Amino acid sequence: MNEPKQLIEKEVEAMAETLFSVSEFLLHNPETAYQEFKACEHISEVLRRNGFAVEEGAGDVETAFLARPAGCKATRPAVALLAEYDALPKIGHGCGHNLIAAAGVGAALALTRVLGENAGGVALVGTPAEEGGGGKVRLIKGGVFANMDAAMMIHPGQYNIIGKGMLGRIKFTMAFHGRTAHAAGSPDQGINALDALVLAYNGINSLRQHLRPDARIHGIITKGGDAPNIIPDYTEALFYVRAETIDYREEIFNRVLNCATSAAAAVGGSVDIHVHEPSTDPMRHNHALQDAFIANMGLLNIAVDKDPGRTGSSDMGNLSQYMPAIHPYLAICDDDIPSHSTAFRDATVSERGKAALLKGAKLLAMTAYDFLTSENLREQITKDFAAGMSSQGLH
Repeated sequence: MNEPKQLIEKEVEAMAETLFSVSEFLLHNPETAYQEFKACEHISEVLRRNGFAVEEGAGDVETAFLARPAGCKATRPAVALLAEYDALPKIGHGCGHNLIAAAGVGAALALTRVLGENAGGVALVGTPAEEGGGGKVRLIKGGVFANMDAAMMIHPGQYNIIGKGMLGRIKFTMAFHGRTAHAAGSPDQGINALDALVLAYNGINSLRQHLRPDARIHGIITKGGDAPNIIPDYTEALFYVRAETIDYREEIFNRVLNCATSAAAAVGGSVDIHVHEPSTDPMRHNHALQDAFIANMGLLNIAVDKDPGRTGSSDMGNLSQYMPAIHPYLAICDDDIPSHSTAFRDATVSERGKAALLKGAKLLAMTAYDFLTSENLREQITKDFAAGMSSQGLH
């Protein structure tokens, strides 16, 4: 390990209690998407106390921030270290965003202290509302990442995984319209919106057997009628469509729409489709940047685990389509503790969770250091990013 990375490791260890305090504050003060006022204020204050200038409300998103080393002119190349801090409803930080934020803070502070007056390319971006709110999408549109060249964050999990798949997702509501009538006295005068929804649901079920293994469709009926003796004139369902590429996600979505419109026509009704924006894009993996992270794992004697093949969706996928990015996972618990659970929440502040936090801060800082100081690495990252455009079905 070279001297700068040794110094990064020492800096992270020296600030361990500060990072644990950030994680625990967020754990005990959970806030859901776009309501992360305490989180944003607390993290910003920690950064300011440690020599950072913080712009709150970055990208016109009230609970976002952009932090850079005070006294350093922003330079290129620049790397965005990311801090997520929104919680889940009811169970709080069951996805471990408290740990993500603390690791991002640690990486930014340690890297800045090692680079000193050359830290103008370091940025920490506070990204709210990952849990369904598409915070990073709004920050992209708001220009927060316009003068940055790569983005990286870590995520807690059950395994040390570098290139976990993330599926692109479209969230949408199907609203079926019919005509009310007495179900016993005048059924011939009614148009049953529930029949239309059930037909569509069954059509979608039939569609599943013809999908590629990377695709997913799932949904729930959110309104099915008011009383058994009233033919319902309005029913509603909420669905997700997911796929590994943007093109296939759109193809499946259109096939689902065909199921809905055909079902509505079959009963003489109609259907409205409302897409909940923003949709999430699949992760575009950057192998050169991932390899740099893996090399630093080796320096810290951290093994890469076999990916068990689980998947999900995140607005980090959208950012990875915009710029080179990585989203590795570090284990904080065993496989019997699922994510989005209270047990996983508690694992973020366990001894194993604290160790993963420090590892994450070190690995992010070391990989960001490699990116900022190696022109050869940046060239390979740029090539990988360009090569990934065609594989994701971008236009």
